[in-house]
Parts: sequence; C-alpha cells; structure tokens
Amino acid sequence: MKEHLKDAKAWLGSTRENLESNPRVSMAMAAHSVIKSLDALFEEKLGETPSRHDNATDFFRRLLREGEIDPKYSKYSNELTALLQKKSSAEYHAAYVSKSEARKWCRFAEKIFEMSREILS
Repeated sequence: MKEHLKDAKAWLGSTRENLESNPRVSMAMAAHSVIKSLDALFEEKLGETPSRHDNATDFFRRLLREGEIDPKYSKYSNELTALLQKKSSAEYHAAYVSKSEARKWCRFAEKIFEMSREILS
C-alpha cells in the first residue's frame, strides 16, 4: 500500500514539472498518479488491484457499492472514466492536450492522492 502511494506521489511530482513544457506528458503522468493512488485503496480495501488500467473505474465503483469508502467520493467516478479514456490517446500522441486541460488533470490527481491518503491514514 505504501509503495503505491509513494509511486503516486512521484508521478504527481512529474505531472507538475511537465505542466508548462509538455502538457500531453503531464496529463498522462496525472493518470498514472491517479491509478497508483487508487491501487493503494484497492489493495487495502479489496485485497487486489485491477489487471488493466481501464478497470480502475469498475474497482472504484465497487469500493463505493460495498461501502468501503464514503459516498461523497462518488463525484470522482465520471472524471476517472474520462481521464482513463484520454490516457492512452495522450500516451500515443493521438490527442492534443492543452495546458489548461493538463492543469485540470493535475488538480484531479492531487484530489485523488489526498483522498487515498486520508482514507488510508
């Protein structure tokens, strides 16, 4: 669990560092930070992590459905889905990512990291 959060924090740092110079890379790194933050939760609460990044939304909804996390976090579900859908296209240069969009995903990654850290503390 701690390794996942440690990795998430490192990805988040890289996200911030690349915001201005390479928004596409920044957004992809934000996605990886979110995935690692959630992996910490999944491992602790469900005893497993998704075998594919695309399945993170299903695992997140499972946490909500099983009452493992507060329902107030359900607001993140749609954003998580959107980020994961953009991740692959950003990584393979198939999508343009603006600086403002990269900032949005960086803020989302920060929220997910803080949520995970709070729940696990």
